Amino acid sequence: MSTSPPRLLAGLALLYWGYLTGHMSAALPVAILLESRWVVNIRWDFKYESYIRAWNLCILCAVIIAMFSWIDGMRIGKLHTLFVWAPFILLPLELAQRFGTANHIPLSTFSIFARRKMLQDIKEGRKISPRVLNTGYLYITMAILATAKASRHDLYHYIGLSLLIGICLYAYTRKSGHRRWAWATAFILLLTLSWLGQWGMYKISRYYRGGGGTQIMHNQSISSTQSRTSIGRLGRIKLNPNILWRMTVHYGGVPRLIRAATYNQYSKAIWTYSYVASDDSKNEYEDSGYRTNPSAAAIEGERDIRWFTIASPQLPDIAPLTIIGEVDAKVDEHPLPVPSRFLAIGDLDEETYLECNSMGTIRIANPNYNIVEYAVWEGDFSNTEEPPANEATPKLNLDLQIPPAEADGIKRICQKLNLYDQTLSTQAKITVLRDFFMDHFKYSTHLTTSRFDRGKRQTSVSLFLEKSRTGHCEYFATATTLLLREAGIPARYCIGYAVHEKGGDENEWVMRGLHAHAWSRVWMEQPNPGGQTAGKWVDVDLTPPSWQAMEAANTDHWRQRLADRWQLLSEDFLIWRTREDNKNRVYTVVAVILSFIAIWVSWRLWSSRQRKTEAALNPYQRPKNAPYTSLHKLEPLVAKKIGRRPTGTPMCEWLHGLLKSSDPSLENLEKTLLPAITLHSALRFDPAAQQPEKYEELDQLSITLRQQIKKCPTYKK
Repeated sequence: MSTSPPRLLAGLALLYWGYLTGHMSAALPVAILLESRWVVNIRWDFKYESYIRAWNLCILCAVIIAMFSWIDGMRIGKLHTLFVWAPFILLPLELAQRFGTANHIPLSTFSIFARRKMLQDIKEGRKISPRVLNTGYLYITMAILATAKASRHDLYHYIGLSLLIGICLYAYTRKSGHRRWAWATAFILLLTLSWLGQWGMYKISRYYRGGGGTQIMHNQSISSTQSRTSIGRLGRIKLNPNILWRMTVHYGGVPRLIRAATYNQYSKAIWTYSYVASDDSKNEYEDSGYRTNPSAAAIEGERDIRWFTIASPQLPDIAPLTIIGEVDAKVDEHPLPVPSRFLAIGDLDEETYLECNSMGTIRIANPNYNIVEYAVWEGDFSNTEEPPANEATPKLNLDLQIPPAEADGIKRICQKLNLYDQTLSTQAKITVLRDFFMDHFKYSTHLTTSRFDRGKRQTSVSLFLEKSRTGHCEYFATATTLLLREAGIPARYCIGYAVHEKGGDENEWVMRGLHAHAWSRVWMEQPNPGGQTAGKWVDVDLTPPSWQAMEAANTDHWRQRLADRWQLLSEDFLIWRTREDNKNRVYTVVAVILSFIAIWVSWRLWSSRQRKTEAALNPYQRPKNAPYTSLHKLEPLVAKKIGRRPTGTPMCEWLHGLLKSSDPSLENLEKTLLPAITLHSALRFDPAAQQPEKYEELDQLSITLRQQIKKCPTYKK
């Protein structure tokens, strides 16, 4: 769109962007800067090269923002999310457009190939006519699209978008001379189509997300309160091969399973965490089942260590484990993976908010950075997991609860395996299940078990146990948990990572998305020396071990190794940068570089500034006392035939261009044009000839000329 937008529209679009993205403090000064064009009388006579430099500066801004985001922990694959900063990236070009004397920018500014072709045409003497545009509406469009990328307020976004588009349409129709009813019709039609399009895209998204096809497991999809499994879905599971977490073992054994979250209630392929307060713990937990760290200890001065028990554990100065990984800083809660015998966590920022639920799931809320590093202390058993409830009724003891839809199939398998035998110990029942899965089941990431068999009224878990006997870890962990519950053993469902791949360092282990795993957490009772019975939660993983070799084959290629090195380099750099003794160094270097760039650009602009004068706004103004004849009114019509009048060319000389053709039909035109030119010159420059009857005579000649010029052939150069 070549026309410029109306006043205040760009400022409104920026304020709208700032409100929906939460950057109002940044949007307000930029909006004032853009709209100051209408009150500040300073302009710059930017040449073609200046607009190219402004575009290069936009590219530099994009690179700087991407670099800082990468330093701040953003993965390379997510750099497209930086489009939310498009109004700031394109700001140099928009400022050059608004405060320059030209109303348009050549399109070749944005393409190095188009610029080369134009320069080659100029060098070889060919005539060029570059296409131009005014970037005002383009900038407003980018600001609106940026809000669509960042906004979570769907209703506010739709209302603001409708108002801005309505203003743009009204301004365009008004400049184009269309009537208001045309604007109203287009606006209503646009609102209707946009609402239907949004509704349709939402339905399509819901359909494909809820249906079959490829399912991706990723660490950032883990929730501390809910796990939506792929049970009942069809298709092949695609696992993320990137490294999600790293663990360094300083001393002691290597934990084979790292737990991220634990759940206790299953329904329709979804595991959830539900909290039922007991007499022993009702004062320690909130209604949601979480508690913050009631105690904290400081070791070696500024070191921060936290635990979630009233009694203080005995901790050595050096933690046995250090874990590094990525979290989503925009998510309110994100589970942190910890070993099964967790005691305490430390070396996070003092302002970091941690919570722990009754099943030992630890979550971090709104961390400062996407990469976190923390130390973990272990003991003989976990001190953050509550024992199962004493009630034997499944309604009161969620660790024994089985969904009604799964009850029949689970009972048939328990009867077949003789798991109701009271003489069998918990370990013996686990051994029976392990043999059952190892001998009769196969691990596969290609899911073929449907969600429900209506004919036999079997669920996905029942079909897995009795028919298909093929599935991935979610099937095995869910079936194990429900079968042990039916056998009278409290059990829970866990998700996390299996540790079986060595890292680059000697004591380092890596956990990829390929290592995402699910297993059961089982209550094992053991007699104490005093004759009393005590118990603890232990990990029980009955997935056939062949899955590890199958997933390991997906990482043994050079592209994945290169991606791993790049990822580890960026994570280590972020951790180095966020340490207190290195923060000031980084900020100082960055501030110095940006200051030099800002000073250089400001100096160049200030030295080339111009005051906006009336002559600059109106390049040509007719003298107040100069006569205006009816022949001047024919100038637009004549320009269509022989081209626009060149600057400095007299009117009479230019009009003779109509007679250069040898067309015989121009004889009548010549008989009318030459007297009209003579009379026009007399009225312009001879005060004695300026009589009313002379003006009337020229008016009649001009009417005749208009009809004759319309019939003239067009022969513009």
